[in-house]
Amino acid sequence: MPALLKTLPDPDVRPTPPVRREAIRPLIQSVFAGVGEIRRPVTFEWRLIRRHQWPFLLLPVTVDAGVALKLYSPQRRSAKVAHALFPLFFKTPAATLFERIPIQADADSDFCRFLARQAGVEPARLAAPVIKFGGTGEKSRLVLLVYDETHRPVSVIKAGFGAEGRAATDREADLLAGLPPEKIGCTRLTGRFTSPTVSAFATAYYPGDSPADDAGLEHLFADWMNPEAPVPIESLEVWNELEAAVRAADVDAWAMIRPRLAGRKIRTTLYHGDFAPWNMRAINTRNLQAFDWERGSLRGIPGWDWFHFIVQTAVLARRLSVERVAAEMEQVLHSERFLKYATEAGIRDLVKPLFLASLLHQKWVVQPLEGGRRLQELFQLLSARWRMHPRTQFEAESARPAAALAEGPRPAALQLQFAAARLSNLFWEPSLNSTPRPTLGAQWRTEWRMILTAGGLLAAMILLHVLMNPHLAHLPFYLLPCALVTWRAGRHWGMLYATIAAVAGPLVKRMNDTDFHALYVVGWNMFMGFLMLQMCVLLFDRILRQQRTASGGERPNGPAGSLADNWAVVLASGLWLAAVITVQVYSCPYLGFLPVYLIPCAALTLTVGRAWGMAAAAVVAVAGPYIQRFGDPDYRPETVEIWNTITRFVVLQLIILLLDRLLRKNILFFASAPRVRPEASRAAVPANAA
Repeated sequence: MPALLKTLPDPDVRPTPPVRREAIRPLIQSVFAGVGEIRRPVTFEWRLIRRHQWPFLLLPVTVDAGVALKLYSPQRRSAKVAHALFPLFFKTPAATLFERIPIQADADSDFCRFLARQAGVEPARLAAPVIKFGGTGEKSRLVLLVYDETHRPVSVIKAGFGAEGRAATDREADLLAGLPPEKIGCTRLTGRFTSPTVSAFATAYYPGDSPADDAGLEHLFADWMNPEAPVPIESLEVWNELEAAVRAADVDAWAMIRPRLAGRKIRTTLYHGDFAPWNMRAINTRNLQAFDWERGSLRGIPGWDWFHFIVQTAVLARRLSVERVAAEMEQVLHSERFLKYATEAGIRDLVKPLFLASLLHQKWVVQPLEGGRRLQELFQLLSARWRMHPRTQFEAESARPAAALAEGPRPAALQLQFAAARLSNLFWEPSLNSTPRPTLGAQWRTEWRMILTAGGLLAAMILLHVLMNPHLAHLPFYLLPCALVTWRAGRHWGMLYATIAAVAGPLVKRMNDTDFHALYVVGWNMFMGFLMLQMCVLLFDRILRQQRTASGGERPNGPAGSLADNWAVVLASGLWLAAVITVQVYSCPYLGFLPVYLIPCAALTLTVGRAWGMAAAAVVAVAGPYIQRFGDPDYRPETVEIWNTITRFVVLQLIILLLDRLLRKNILFFASAPRVRPEASRAAVPANAA
């Protein structure tokens, strides 16, 4: 427990320490005691929380940890768990494991008086503030959270030290002072402080949590657009800053981007520069507040903050693969609310080059200490997919045989990881783009005729099943109404019908024949039917949405890897099929195993190609009914065996075709093979391993 709680990962905290441990006490003492003799002493005491052994937070011992931690917005799962456990942990004797940092402050010092004014208390009654260490090296800064007399957070103060730290703090304060007061989401200055050693400014504390997705950002960014007429993009400081950095660092990328944007006129906007969840608080989708405007500008490029929010959250907080980051981004670019914003900003036909330019700005101007390589891979992937360059480095690497890239055969572990990543991508759902689906009620009001038609068809299928031999499979017939209602009414109704069908089939069999009376048979077959039907509904819905959001310019995915590049996947799939067949031979003949058989078929389709998946599906279609005929005489008639073989064949081939369609169009499967570079380790995880 202590090991977990002593590390609070946060994507906004850089690996380089802002302040070394031995410098903490002198720095804090100099800030709160001022210069000269202490006139009115008061004791402040904190517990030191480290991140990767470096100072991260100072939590006052006199303030409840749950209140103190409101300064900190965790993003990663482990950080959220630690954030939730800290208040409980500090109420136990184990809290003594954390080092205490006491100092003698001077209530009459200028800085303490400044904090007291922001807190609305007398200087002598000022409580020790929460302190978060930020910045690096010469730009080291402190972020402080101060309270009123009831220990309610009321103000956030940012203080800079050293020449660079003070300059950055002053620049941010100047920008905040220039923000239009009527704009939503803009931090308001409540005070400034300057001394020979410290520059600081204060803002009101804003409650709420970091947003989980981009819900409501379209309202914020629409309000941030400046009223001035469109201007040439070259007239903007951020563009000139980008050109100066990229022209020298990445000539090919700049030659690709500049001609598509130079000379174009766009509307300017307020630009935050580091617009990410950990720099935001949200009470609801229309009540947002952004802080930490260090990289901001009053005249920025529209869309860049929105792009930054998606990419930084996906890369730093959620650590998604580059393919999933690209998929999240494409979901946003195709959304109606973003397209409406892009139209108002005058960038609708410039969105893709502007996004790529934002990646270059992040990589070469901001130069992050974390995630830079992922940004480069994302740039390469999307520039290839969007046909922004005749042949990018990404395409060249993807087209070359993987063996050549790795200077030898790809290891079996890497092949299997690649196959597992592609299988997991089938179940990916966009999580950063806020696109709520209509409720079942709303879909009923618009598509009730089709819902009733599909429901009647499902009821007819159940009745037909009742009247027929219970040893006959009827899965394709149950798929028809599920697909029909998914097509017109949406996936929620399709999943509901699939659940009904999954339950109805085994119950009908149990009603018609005592062979299926065992509870474990009914439960198992319900579960297997549920998996198969839900898989079909999911893939069909994914294909439908892919068709609706498709736009011109995307490069279709090529065929999957060759047999030589995926021999381990083929071998593993064969062993899997052999194992499932063995289990079925020694199991009850009334148990279904179709979803388990489907896994190797899907893996082969997504890695080696559709032909291999269809061949495996044909073997599976024959194997299951053939095994059943030895377990029960009721399965031995040729009509039963042929019927079950055909129905299994139809269902499996349909899924293989859906997988192939998804494979060829979806950006999640854009790369034809894992990108193994010569300098990479042979045991490296593929880039699209989730």
